[in-house]
Amino acid sequence: MSDIRERLLAAFDLEHKDHLAAIREALRAADEGRGAGIDMVEIHRRAHSLKGAARAVDLPEVEALAHRLESVFTAVQKGTLPFDARVRVPVRRALDAIEDSVAWATRGGPPVDGADILAELARLTGDEAAPVPAPRPAAEPAPRPTAAVRTLVRIRAEGLERLLDTAAALLPEVEGQDRVADELRVLRREWAGMAQAWQRLRRGLDRGLDKAGGRDAHFTAALTTFERRMRAAGAALDAAHRHHDRGLWALRRWGGALHEDVRRLRMVPAETQFGGLGRMIRDLGRGQGKDIEADIRGLEVEADRAVLQRLKDPVMHLVRNAVNHGIETPDQRTAAGKPPGGRILVEASVAGGRLRLRIEDDGRGLDFAAIRRRAADGTPDDRLLDLVFEPGFSTAETVTEIAGRGMGLSIARREVAGLQGQLTLTPRPEGGTVILIEVPLSLSGQRLVFVEAGGQVMALPAADVVRLHRADAASLGSLEGRPVVLIDGEDVPVSSLAALLGLPPPDAVREHVQLAVVRSGERRTALAVDALVATRDAVVASAEEAGLDPARFIGTVLLDDGSPALVLNAASFGAAEPVALPAVAAARPAAKPCILVVDDSITTRTLEKSILEAHGYDVVLCVDGREALERLGTLKVDLVVSDVEMPRMDGFALVQAVKTDPRLTDIPVILVTSRGSDEDRERGMRLGADAYIVKSRFDQDDLLERIRRLL
Repeated sequence: MSDIRERLLAAFDLEHKDHLAAIREALRAADEGRGAGIDMVEIHRRAHSLKGAARAVDLPEVEALAHRLESVFTAVQKGTLPFDARVRVPVRRALDAIEDSVAWATRGGPPVDGADILAELARLTGDEAAPVPAPRPAAEPAPRPTAAVRTLVRIRAEGLERLLDTAAALLPEVEGQDRVADELRVLRREWAGMAQAWQRLRRGLDRGLDKAGGRDAHFTAALTTFERRMRAAGAALDAAHRHHDRGLWALRRWGGALHEDVRRLRMVPAETQFGGLGRMIRDLGRGQGKDIEADIRGLEVEADRAVLQRLKDPVMHLVRNAVNHGIETPDQRTAAGKPPGGRILVEASVAGGRLRLRIEDDGRGLDFAAIRRRAADGTPDDRLLDLVFEPGFSTAETVTEIAGRGMGLSIARREVAGLQGQLTLTPRPEGGTVILIEVPLSLSGQRLVFVEAGGQVMALPAADVVRLHRADAASLGSLEGRPVVLIDGEDVPVSSLAALLGLPPPDAVREHVQLAVVRSGERRTALAVDALVATRDAVVASAEEAGLDPARFIGTVLLDDGSPALVLNAASFGAAEPVALPAVAAARPAAKPCILVVDDSITTRTLEKSILEAHGYDVVLCVDGREALERLGTLKVDLVVSDVEMPRMDGFALVQAVKTDPRLTDIPVILVTSRGSDEDRERGMRLGADAYIVKSRFDQDDLLERIRRLL
């Protein structure tokens, strides 16, 4: 295939989907009685554009079908042909044939014979004498187009896997360097304290020697040598800290870029695995005498090739279930007051670093009566939906080649759980069923929220954590005998993570409860933990490798000290047990750490204040360095967060003033600034800043983690 046709086919592959989606939406509007709002001029234009584009890429089958559709829409516009079900059914079949023809041209497979559809459209407009082009032979499908001409290099898949594993393994090592930075920071503080103590001691020695009436030359020389070596050690320590901080910054930048670049090599469009779903749905439907519209959307989104490959079989199971159990026959749908043709939607999207697949049908929906007949006596209503995922559970009266054995949903959920994801099933309000699959875009590394419960550190996938919340123990309420917390106007059930995992509860009575609010489908649960530790990226080893139950655990991850921590499956806590309400301590709560935020931007001050107060800190605001120095002289401040570019006194001058004042030198200072050059960073650290964060890469978790370490 020539490069120019390859580019044209790639463009047409996107364009024809847009045209088909618009025409199908008009058909749905007519089916639902919204025909008065259909713009037939626009629909006619879509068919005309489709015809011209098909001619440009030499697809005569598509061109002929689009031409017939154009004639039908012209007759509808003139009022000679009503846009009723007699017209809409063959139009929908023509759109399906166009989609299948383009798929054949770009991906291969069985050819599409559109002669019957062309003839049916011609009968509608009375143009049956027009010639019908013969379909191409099956041996001549065009190679799959690419978006642009590229130079390709073939590499072994296992080589790419090793490269990705190596790049991913760098991430925790980079994060581990933070511990070295902390140790260097502690050494600098200890040295600064020793230097101050030595100055006081030296002054006392000088006074003592003067009173004694003389100085010993050897003793004086020893003191001078000690001072010189002490200053040299301090200078070396400062230099080591600056070099390490600069190296850590570069390691984070380039190590993260390497991991991201290698990860992108594995990302492919969802269409590579699900491009044939539309034709499969229609073929399965026709085999059962059902007219089904396949609405496939969002297949241009990209995800890890391995993730998509493992999702293919579960999605096929679920689609077959929708065809076999969900969509009724035309007679059944007509008797129920529905259009004779059913509809199955498969939509891919990306949200919060997760791939979301939505499979929706407008069929008969879940048969709760049949589910209850197969369920054990006394099964509560909120457990009925979970039963359909049990192996062997089926409400089908007969077993067919494609369904009835009760394994499809069980296999699908197990495979999705193995991908560290969630699969939920809910009734569709208008009738039918909605299945939502959420999995990480890539398994090479993901964002985790580390918490402590029962004396152990463990992690939750950040994508499943709705929010972190700190609540007064006395504010927890009760609903139907279960503790709840009011969040965003909703009573969210509270469960003890330690109790759920069989770990010992905390010994101390606490005034406040730390909560990690997780979601499973549409349900939210607040997990009470001992402490919220950190949020960072990490590589997760699968549950199968560690011999864990994938229903409760996603896998394991290494902590900074090299020990493993469990990564929990948030979906398993949807029906968690209640936590005992902690008693309110009678003692007065300890004072909160006070943080001085210095920034001339009211927006930045407000943002940082809200973040810090939400995590239990008292916050005092200042507009520049001079005001900050004045407040430091009257307030007990535990830490300073400052901008650099400010009027009257900038952040560099503020750091220098704080670190040279014996009364203030122990107060940690974090610079948060838009100045990201190496020179500015080195200047800030040289003046004594304890951390330097660039606003363009601002991460509130990073700021909170640095504050926690410094305090």
